[in-house]
Amino acid sequence: MTPPPAEAAVRLAATGRVRVEMPLGEEMTRGLHAAMSGPDMVWNRAIRTPFGTDVPAAVFDAQDPAEKARLIAMVHEEAAAGFQFIYDRLRLGLARTLALPLPAPLDGLHAFFNTPEWLDWARTLTGDDRIVYVDAQATRYLPGHFLNGHDDRHEDAGRLYAYVLNLTPRWRPEWGGLLAFTDDEGDVTQTFAPAFGTLNVFRVPQPHLVTQVADFAPEPRFSVTGWWRTTPPPSL
Repeated sequence: MTPPPAEAAVRLAATGRVRVEMPLGEEMTRGLHAAMSGPDMVWNRAIRTPFGTDVPAAVFDAQDPAEKARLIAMVHEEAAAGFQFIYDRLRLGLARTLALPLPAPLDGLHAFFNTPEWLDWARTLTGDDRIVYVDAQATRYLPGHFLNGHDDRHEDAGRLYAYVLNLTPRWRPEWGGLLAFTDDEGDVTQTFAPAFGTLNVFRVPQPHLVTQVADFAPEPRFSVTGWWRTTPPPSL
């Protein structure tokens, strides 16, 4: 595959974050979007709870309206003062390990991300030879979904760089869903709109968030996200 642009490596080294245009190519990128937006995709609703477990999105949406409203109100109350999120996801490594149904393009993407070819691409971009494993989760942000500020710090996970592969063919910044970076004063210093096929990479730890998707957004915000890590998880 084509090496990462030299200017991208320079920018990442200087600023700690960079956007790379269409690294997977048009055909593969469109195939991933088709898989994630298709009827065979099974999504789980992710909300921060003490239990750390997701609920099938179809089950969450089928709840009694009063109970669903109560849960959303709880999420909003916690989000107003602390770390909270709500979005849909499918953890690709876990799905492959458990032999769960997974659209072929996503199964193939997780495998490709852990080939010597892609790992060398990541090491070239970052200049970091410690990268040996890439985890991945497919994500879907619907209207009202968001991810509050955090820095991806995790002492035992070996996270070196986070990435976001954007897979929505058409998106306007007015629709929200922006990847925003903040400084120590809480000011937004840079934002990346989810432009189709772009790969955002940033050094960990680094404060960032995903702004809430607007109620009037006409389609979901799709992406594959994860970390370039020093070690694979113990289960793999």
